Amino acid sequence: MTVIDAQTEQPLWVADFDLGVRPLAFEANPDGSTKRIFVQLTEYNGFAVLDFATHKETARIALPKIAAGKKEVLEGGNSSHGMAVTSDQKVLVVNSRLNSALYSYSLPDLKLLGAVDVGVAPDWVTLTPDGKSAYVANAGSNSVSVVDVKTMKEVTRIPVGQVPKRNITAMLP
Repeated sequence: MTVIDAQTEQPLWVADFDLGVRPLAFEANPDGSTKRIFVQLTEYNGFAVLDFATHKETARIALPKIAAGKKEVLEGGNSSHGMAVTSDQKVLVVNSRLNSALYSYSLPDLKLLGAVDVGVAPDWVTLTPDGKSAYVANAGSNSVSVVDVKTMKEVTRIPVGQVPKRNITAMLP
């Protein structure tokens, strides 16, 4: 992963990982600068934690093992693909395609807060600006799950077109 200076558009530093880099999420310091980067890695059902100041990986968090009675989803994209930090910097949400679930972790301590089953093979996630709702694109079931982040309950599941991915949140007047 290469960090680029936005002013000069020149590389500042590089962080090497043993697996390919997938989606990233950023945790901010109180002044808005980057504190940590959460990095999903190819075929790792979890994420790496990179300290922005030291440029070092400080942890690797494996997502929970699949619940008894559930079957891993092996079709589609990466094992874990899609993550976001709430605007208040208190919660990190992370998709698991293998488990067809969304997990939430407290920040800054990265303690597992909760989990919710979503549609098959979740592949992207976006949050509302207030961080209250997560929209999870379920590539394997052609749907988008709407999840209440505080309670980690699926509010609704919206049928959409074939293999939804790369979702974003837009707030209209």
